[in-house]
Amino acid sequence: MTQAEPKARTEQLANPFRPGNGVVPPYLAGRDAMLNAFDEFLAERPLHANWALTGLRGTGKTVLLGVFAARAEHAGWLTLQRELGERHRDDERLAEALVEDADALLRRASMLAGVGQALEQGVRFLRPRRVTVGEVGYEPAYAERSAAPADQMRQALSELDVAAGDARPRGVLLLYDEAHLLADDRARERFPLSGLLAALGAVQRAEPRVRVILSGLPTLSLNLKRARTYAERMFRHLVVGNLERGDAWDALGIPLATSGRRFALSVVGDIVEQTGGYPYFLQFFAAYVWRSVSANEVSLADYRAVEPSLLHELDLAFFDDRFEVASPTEQRILEAMAREAGAIRLPRLRQHLPEQAGMDLLVRRLVERGLIYRAGRGAYDFALPLFRDYVRRRAKLTELTRSVRSAATGVDRAGDVQ
Repeated sequence: MTQAEPKARTEQLANPFRPGNGVVPPYLAGRDAMLNAFDEFLAERPLHANWALTGLRGTGKTVLLGVFAARAEHAGWLTLQRELGERHRDDERLAEALVEDADALLRRASMLAGVGQALEQGVRFLRPRRVTVGEVGYEPAYAERSAAPADQMRQALSELDVAAGDARPRGVLLLYDEAHLLADDRARERFPLSGLLAALGAVQRAEPRVRVILSGLPTLSLNLKRARTYAERMFRHLVVGNLERGDAWDALGIPLATSGRRFALSVVGDIVEQTGGYPYFLQFFAAYVWRSVSANEVSLADYRAVEPSLLHELDLAFFDDRFEVASPTEQRILEAMAREAGAIRLPRLRQHLPEQAGMDLLVRRLVERGLIYRAGRGAYDFALPLFRDYVRRRAKLTELTRSVRSAATGVDRAGDVQ
């Protein structure tokens, strides 16, 4: 056997780790309790509460939504997932999105019903195009769009609830990601979240067949409370956090056990420690090490050798673009926050930046950008795990660059004098 053969064999092995937005990992560690709770949620009769999933970036909320949808479909439910965007801060755009989703689900419900009745009840709300099931065709009438956005949302959910009853699926489940963007804005007269809650409350007064799961950054919980006082009764709040140490080890160790390669225990322990057990970063670190080290068994020395390039790639892939979204003034606030070990209160932040005016507005903008969140009354923290370390690395690099430039300038001036 030549020395090249083991390396060639290693390169042919598939990387068992899958970093990516919403990508299901090879082993979904530490979420059994939440999956069991979800199965109970589907079985609830009548509905106790909708769900609101909150957590930092990289905790696997989007992955869970996908798994929830698959389990619900398997149990006989109709589901639809949507990732909300900046445009949905406008209640009219949110209403349009909900109408589109109701449209798609009504058609699926009609196909399940296999009869004209469900279509006749549902197509009043659909866009104007011919719908055919078997040999039965319908020309949907165009619904008026002059109604207020909240009324459009209520009508969409109501039509969907009725059609679901006729088609007889177990129920209909809407799963909306990035829902923290749905914050009411009185200054701009935008009330997307209030409209959605009012519509949902109207439809769910009896025995609803339509349920909703909202997912987003921790700000979502506060937005719900501010939008409607009764929101606390409408939603069960579940926090998606980092994995416990044992679960984080399983997230790496179980896929490795059947991969054909080994990571030294010290390497696994170091990755778990550095990532804080956050699912996305566990996958990112392990996938990078797998790609970058060719040895069948990755030693701690191997890991240390690729660690600088790993962090550089992490910065490029996950942090740089997010940091650059902030204005220079907002970046200084992020740098000040990074000097603290945890959440920082506004008075303390003002001590770091005593000459900075309009601090409240700047902090609010950072919350809207999804870079920080309100961790308590008057206290704020980073919304991205490991972001504090990134900002510190960046600040050190900036300071080093300034020092080098200053030294170079000094040498040039000395040369000019001579």
